[in-house]
Amino acid sequence: MRAWSRRAWGALGVAASLLGGCGSGSYDDFDAYQAAVHDSRGDEAAAGSAADLELPLARGGIEIARVQANQGVGVLIGADGEALDPDDRAAPLIKGRMTLVRAFWTLPHDWEPRPIEGRLVLTAPDGTRDVLTHTTWVEHEAMDADLSRSFFWELSESQTRPGVSFRVELHEGAAGHEDLPAPSPGVRLPQDGHDAPLGVRSTELAMKVVVVPFHYDDGAGCVTAPDTSEDTMRRFADAIYMRNPLERVDLEVHAPIDWDTPLDSFVPLNSYMAGLRFDEGALPETYYYGLIDVCSGGLGGAGGLANGIPTEPVSEAAASQRVSSGLSLDPDWSAETFVHEVGHSQGRRHVACNGEEGGPDPSYPHQGGDVGEWGFGVVDFGLRSPASHKDYMSYCQPVWVGAWGWNEVYPVIEGLSAWGATPRSGEAPAPEAEAAGDDAGDDADPYGGSLLLGAIEPSGREHWLTVPGLLPVTQSGGSTRLELRRDDQLLAEVPAHVQPMQDGAGILVMAELPPQWSAVTSVTRVDGQVRAVVARPSIVEHHQARAIRRSR
Repeated sequence: MRAWSRRAWGALGVAASLLGGCGSGSYDDFDAYQAAVHDSRGDEAAAGSAADLELPLARGGIEIARVQANQGVGVLIGADGEALDPDDRAAPLIKGRMTLVRAFWTLPHDWEPRPIEGRLVLTAPDGTRDVLTHTTWVEHEAMDADLSRSFFWELSESQTRPGVSFRVELHEGAAGHEDLPAPSPGVRLPQDGHDAPLGVRSTELAMKVVVVPFHYDDGAGCVTAPDTSEDTMRRFADAIYMRNPLERVDLEVHAPIDWDTPLDSFVPLNSYMAGLRFDEGALPETYYYGLIDVCSGGLGGAGGLANGIPTEPVSEAAASQRVSSGLSLDPDWSAETFVHEVGHSQGRRHVACNGEEGGPDPSYPHQGGDVGEWGFGVVDFGLRSPASHKDYMSYCQPVWVGAWGWNEVYPVIEGLSAWGATPRSGEAPAPEAEAAGDDAGDDADPYGGSLLLGAIEPSGREHWLTVPGLLPVTQSGGSTRLELRRDDQLLAEVPAHVQPMQDGAGILVMAELPPQWSAVTSVTRVDGQVRAVVARPSIVEHHQARAIRRSR
């Protein structure tokens, strides 16, 4: 397998990216803008106490209106002269992730335009201090849409860690303004000049993904292989990393799998991978994503499909639903589809935007699928406006994520990350279970039981398999049941949990595998007047492939 481990490559010094997305503001040329971006990162000369920097506090009535930290979604960390308590913020800050910090100003009516230096003072738990500086021309009110009309600083991965505190100060960019009114208390945040908690959490946040390429031959002239080039897979890793609260994403490309059965739905692929992941000993937190080119723009009217939406996404027993698939088309489109379908596997439903999204989440707080906050790409360094960007679980374009969606998946990522050992710095642990060896841990069965899993397409085709797992604690109260027989003898009758797949792609039927399974010769699915018989040989068994092994 080929592997990628994505962490932010922090470098606001790649000023061309910012310049292309945000404009150069009041800077006359690229070199001046690049120098300002470099200043925002701080350097050895700038490190130390703010008192060592001789420029006086800014005079003339300028004040700090608010301070925002952005690791993907804008989070207010200070306003009205005070720092916000980390527990009262719109979203948590993540350790080890590049962070854009911005300070926005307010001006008096008689403001004298001139350069002003913004300082972000960071104090580590051991008392070590970094002073990051950014000087910009201040003439008009600050703007979210223009980086040059705010003070901004890049926090590296090493600076974004638990226990760090901060304060912001505004200083004159040059001497010679001593005749202006004295500095307002608002040139500091907090106004009392003390440090405040930056509020970075110590939580481990990682994601493991295996991309499974299918080499397709439909027997009618469509013979394809999906695009798993290094550039495209990096787009996949970057897309999911930027839109999720992650410190790290580990993505691997599986060996190609030949598929010579004509497809008109993603359901067969997902059912196949739901079993494959157990046969390969994948860790329960690993997501499997199938990638295929079917010589058309859709399968069953969709560009991708998840193996249902787990009602308990933080459960090892729900591993069979950490499976989805999508089309290999334009790389950017395919990467966005990948993020969307994995979002379903994380438990997210659609977000209503253009009206075509099936089963949208009624609790989504913003009309029209708006994200609600300014976003920032920690890989591509682009700002995302809440006026134009929609949640990535909608069918609109362009897409991003807001604080609501960020917070929806945070506990899922946190829960799944807690199952595995933390890798050493720089390592990209394999998403599949560790091979046995002298340094391997003990075999373990994390699943607790076994399930009979059926995927029923609208056409009536049924795909049945057995997998390790348990039924959700909260089950559907429907009337569907399964009758298990040995020839004509009824051995067991078990209730089934039925879950619709998104966009009318079919239903998932789950039932506990009974102790008499070894004697069963047929299964009858009963739903009202519908009785569908499934012969035992057509049920592919994977429930015995359940032991995993983690490295010590």
